[in-house]
Amino acid sequence: MFANCQMGGMSFAFPDVCLTMIGPVPVPIPYPNMGMWMMGVPPYPKVLLCGMPAHNMGTMVPMTIGDLPGFAGVMSGTVMMMGRVLIPSFGVFYGPMPAIKMTSMTMQNLINCFGMILVPAQFKVLVMK
Repeated sequence: MFANCQMGGMSFAFPDVCLTMIGPVPVPIPYPNMGMWMMGVPPYPKVLLCGMPAHNMGTMVPMTIGDLPGFAGVMSGTVMMMGRVLIPSFGVFYGPMPAIKMTSMTMQNLINCFGMILVPAQFKVLVMK
């Protein structure tokens, strides 16, 4: 799969179940949740992919989007919180941490939903393990 870097990429998770006010009653409604990896912090600056710093297991997205109509995630109690990778590459390391790649499993909106990186950041460097 394609390696992830600061150039872009997007992770997608569904359902992100958030409480939403329908009249006076909070109702749990599922929303899609997306994380934009160009906002990933901190990138690993010693490895450049297409001129941009690579992402490893220490990189996280500080804010995810898609659940704005809700006011609290059912599991996390939050909206638009961070996303991070749970299952990285097992054979490629950038510095002390494993590389992340397209199809890496993610946890988004803190702990509210699970998804994966579905949009690649670049199309030249492959992580095969």
